[in-house]
Amino acid sequence: MNDRTPDSILAPWLESTAPETIWVVGQEAPPVVSDYQAHCLNQVQVMNPKSIRSATQLPSAALIADPIQTPDDLLILGQVRNLLIPEILCFVSESIESEALYALAFTRGEHCRQKRATLLSFHYSLATYNHTRAWNNPKFWANPENWNKYWW
Repeated sequence: MNDRTPDSILAPWLESTAPETIWVVGQEAPPVVSDYQAHCLNQVQVMNPKSIRSATQLPSAALIADPIQTPDDLLILGQVRNLLIPEILCFVSESIESEALYALAFTRGEHCRQKRATLLSFHYSLATYNHTRAWNNPKFWANPENWNKYWW
């Protein structure tokens, strides 16, 4: 196993997504987010999980700062994802089943270590969430010229 830390995964994610506004859901923003804010002059807002529902302005990215370790943490993650925030990054304890995050359309990232715990990174991108399928487009929907020609 490698010796990556959450910061070594978080820094490239911030650089590649380049969000203008970031929500950090948890107790406090990690130092790498504060450094990114100072370098790029972006807005970082630390959010209490209970205040997510009352937010009026949505960010362009969200970071779940505290590792997800319980099913209640998964509920918070689901709330953040349901707000249609374009980019979300979270770190998950190995005790949580990966299928729970796959069901929320997250993709698995890399292993990392925080103190003594091993964590998995998971990423959600709204842009790649629902890929276009060849059959699911207007070309094949309600074409009167094909009625009674084909029997699928």
